[in-house]
Amino acid sequence: MQISGNGGTRNLAGILLGLQESDRSGAKSAAAQESKQDKQDQVQIAENAKEIQRLKELAEAEDPARKEKVARIEQAIAGGTYDVSGQTVADALIKHVLTDTVV
Repeated sequence: MQISGNGGTRNLAGILLGLQESDRSGAKSAAAQESKQDKQDQVQIAENAKEIQRLKELAEAEDPARKEKVARIEQAIAGGTYDVSGQTVADALIKHVLTDTVV
């Protein structure tokens, strides 16, 4: 993200120190004040930040297929019919550990 404009660090220092612009430089002409009002600050968001925002929204979105699968598993657990072999659990754990190590 890049912020540019008229603010500048010298104005920030004055604000933080409680100094008024008129105290430092005296009264300015009306033309100078008008030209300052014409200028506006701008914010530019980098493409990477936009992509991160898009991916975050995708990750937070609900997946209907996953929701359905979770509901089926919850019903099986509640009904006492959910049975997973130790081999399946071990395979999933090993796969998860190896994937985390590589990534």
